[in-house]
Amino acid sequence: MYLDYWKLKQKPFENTPDPDFFYFSPEHEEAYIRFKYAISENKGAILLTGDYGCGKTTLIRLLVSELDPERFRIAILNHPRGDINDLLKAILIEFEEPLESPIFKTDSTDAIERRIGERLIESFEEKTITLLIIDEAQLLKSDHIFEEIRLLLNFQLNDRFLINIFLVGQPELRDHVNKLPQFEQRLYCKYHLHVLDLNETTNYINHRLTVAGLDRSVFTSEAIRLIYQNSKGTPRRINNICDLSLLFGSSQKVEMIDTDIIQSVL
Repeated sequence: MYLDYWKLKQKPFENTPDPDFFYFSPEHEEAYIRFKYAISENKGAILLTGDYGCGKTTLIRLLVSELDPERFRIAILNHPRGDINDLLKAILIEFEEPLESPIFKTDSTDAIERRIGERLIESFEEKTITLLIIDEAQLLKSDHIFEEIRLLLNFQLNDRFLINIFLVGQPELRDHVNKLPQFEQRLYCKYHLHVLDLNETTNYINHRLTVAGLDRSVFTSEAIRLIYQNSKGTPRRINNICDLSLLFGSSQKVEMIDTDIIQSVL
């Protein structure tokens, strides 16, 4: 509704994990470098945590988009729930195990594990690296499930893991993992993302406007400070405020988004 008014090619503040709009704050850049290396070099288990709406899922999408599909088999579990067998069967589904396979009718954890191992060997023989991403992993409440995930890392050869596991979740996931020393010690690397500061919020807003096709800033510095104060530096909240501000600004035919516009959308 406001694209033509602001001369934008697309909406800059959509709350979808679009890698094209990813903003590299210093923390996001460091996390990206660590995890890109860990995944590319087949390092096993890694952990990313961060506050709600801080860009974890977008970072995952960016990393995945840059992986060679000929070299990687990628399985993504979103919102994992259920018991150990539910999790393992969900992994098999992501590994494209036929739904008519008899393995889905068994309650034997050992049998399901063996089938996962067979699929991992198949991937290895096809010269592909298997990456399992579990997003919203804080939903995994049981220590037994984390132990099962740890045991999946035992599928390995003398010189490489047969599966790489990327756990992503909110801060309570980090706290849970830190209480499980056997699991925590198997992590190759871990990183926690924080919300943006005022300077990063300014850069974030201007970056997204530039990607969307606008070559100038349309938010006053005072407006950005107010956005920061009300969003507390959370990208998802920043997006909501900025999106509505562009809409209100276009309806009022202003040239710049000032604090009055921001106040009207809060």
